[in-house]
Amino acid sequence: MTELYFIRHGQTIINQEHKINGAHVDTALTATGVAGAQAAGRELRQVQFDQVFVSPQKRAQATAKLVLAPNLAAPALQIAAPLHEMDFGDWEGRSIDEGNQDPALRRFFVDPAHYDPSSFHGETFASVVARGQLLLQQLVSDFPQQRLLIVGHGTMLTLMVRSALGATVGEIMTQPQLANTSISVLQGKSADSLELARWNDIHFLTNIA
Repeated sequence: MTELYFIRHGQTIINQEHKINGAHVDTALTATGVAGAQAAGRELRQVQFDQVFVSPQKRAQATAKLVLAPNLAAPALQIAAPLHEMDFGDWEGRSIDEGNQDPALRRFFVDPAHYDPSSFHGETFASVVARGQLLLQQLVSDFPQQRLLIVGHGTMLTLMVRSALGATVGEIMTQPQLANTSISVLQGKSADSLELARWNDIHFLTNIA
């Protein structure tokens, strides 16, 4: 059985400023983001990972390094290009409140079945789900009986994990997304038989600064 641990990156400056994160903006972690990643590291310090895969974006890599710092048996980071965050095109780095005034972007949450980002050069849900599932199938196939850590982004990982369990985009996007530095776990013998063992767990963040 393969075990896959998923962690969303820590809070970033853009998160703190309530701006739109994405595939092309990449600000540093805040003090809260650093503390959250360190807390996740303490939570997982006894877990022995065989492989670690991380988004090419710096916020995810910084998080992964902090998570693995107390883990003496941690393997080297491997960059997985498909893990990059969903591309929000022209809206990246701009205010979420401002973005909600655009009917096309507002459908992201309120009407995901009809979300069409072409007017602002964004990425479709179908594209994110497809690259996420392809990567997941590859990892489960290539690393049977291993424990993998995957560090990435809120929208990408939420879609990746829940679509693997059979949820539709509409079901996924009308529910809360993964929190910063949350831990989720899938396990199974094949990509078609994965089960959710842990979802959006942040109990270990209670006492961070």
